[in-house]
Amino acid sequence: MPSPTTPNIAALGNWLHSWVQPDGAIHGFHNHPVWGVNPYRLADFTAGHTTWASPFLAGLAEAIALRPDPRAKALLERLVQFQSTTFLPDGQYDHIGFNAGEICKKGLIHNAIPNLSLGLTALHARDWLSPQLLYQIRIAILHNLEFGCLPYGKHGRPDAQAVANQDYARIWAKLLFTRAFDDRRWYDSTREDLDYMIRTFHLTGMPDADSTGTLRILGIKDILEPSEYYGLMICPLLLAADIYGEERYIAEAGKLCRHVARSHWIDERGQTRCHRMWYFAGDRWHLNRGPMLIAGMGDSLEGIQRYVRLRPDPELEAFLTACDRTYATYQHPRGFFVSGTGWQSEVDIAPSTGWQSHDFRHLVHRHGIGAGFWDAFFAPDERTSVLLGDQCLWLEQGRHWAIGDYLWQSVFGLVGRKDCVRFGPDLPDWIEGGWHPPKDYAMPNRPVFIKTDENIALWTGAWDKLDVTSIAQHPLVRAPALSGQSTSP
Repeated sequence: MPSPTTPNIAALGNWLHSWVQPDGAIHGFHNHPVWGVNPYRLADFTAGHTTWASPFLAGLAEAIALRPDPRAKALLERLVQFQSTTFLPDGQYDHIGFNAGEICKKGLIHNAIPNLSLGLTALHARDWLSPQLLYQIRIAILHNLEFGCLPYGKHGRPDAQAVANQDYARIWAKLLFTRAFDDRRWYDSTREDLDYMIRTFHLTGMPDADSTGTLRILGIKDILEPSEYYGLMICPLLLAADIYGEERYIAEAGKLCRHVARSHWIDERGQTRCHRMWYFAGDRWHLNRGPMLIAGMGDSLEGIQRYVRLRPDPELEAFLTACDRTYATYQHPRGFFVSGTGWQSEVDIAPSTGWQSHDFRHLVHRHGIGAGFWDAFFAPDERTSVLLGDQCLWLEQGRHWAIGDYLWQSVFGLVGRKDCVRFGPDLPDWIEGGWHPPKDYAMPNRPVFIKTDENIALWTGAWDKLDVTSIAQHPLVRAPALSGQSTSP
């Protein structure tokens, strides 16, 4: 794969936009390359909207504020309309299952993320978004926090059962609401909650005296939060410092930033990566590097970016630059990033709009956008794109997507459409039972690849019709297709 120094943010936005539906839902194959689970693994087989993709709204709002564009504004209005009105009867947002799919209907973090995304959107867009949509955002956040999320914790506040990133995300949403709508209903309680989180979750000395990690759960003292969640702790601390005028929150945020940066590792491609977690065993703490995501670093990197704008820090700025290079190295020409490494399955190669929307928000915030951004963002893209992994491959073309197998290795065989919620195995006709995809799920002129003992090669298809990159250990041979026959993938 090529190795430029900065990722193509417009291409990433273009790819994310390709999953947006007319009603404002953001579809996607909801892969989680930290936990290694997705709706395929749990037999849910849905790829519809997920609230975990809501950071796309905040990234769009910031981009529009930098360079207004009527197409982008219409898109954001559609996204806000959907996210601010789509609720379950109990006051939680609908479609909060993310990597569990529609079988999951509860979870604090997947309610907190749309709240803070809507709050960020309101902050960026309050001068030009319609009063009606701003009102809907305000009412949606209030409805969810004061009704849907009230059962999580003690009367909607962190307690001994809290999870660090989840309650911090709820706190961030409340602080953003305070700032966006000049509403102080949580002004005092939120400061108390922040102090509770610092006092009970933060563990100084990880990995050195200048750094602080956080426990993930209070009852588990030997596991720290994975690195991709630290932005959910850093960002509310920085915002709290501004709202309350207390410098100690900035200092605490800086310690969290150093925990992430000083726990990094260098992968086999020479790229800087965020770590998986720290765990305690045998009287000492150990660093666990992988398997770990690449796409999805954005929350923590945005937190570090916000910190260095307040407190310039050469070490942290060098870390951000190195992570830019990581993104760029692992970006497919279609725009999406490699999900992760080390899983040896679809978890490495299937890109998730849920995670990559967080990266989009961070990259817009860090780099801004250029003059040709929106034209590139909205340009039609019908190429056939392929990402090769060790055990399977990701394919997409227009509305079609698939997690395919190498020739005569029938393990995955999943097919879907970006405009449809249901996906599933592409069962052959001789199997009469089960779910069979509609005929319009078939990808036109779908290529087939073979993995031999020596290499990976194109079996059927034409190279000039394909955009292919590989993270497989086998070398890719870019020679003419080995077979001219039609072969079922």
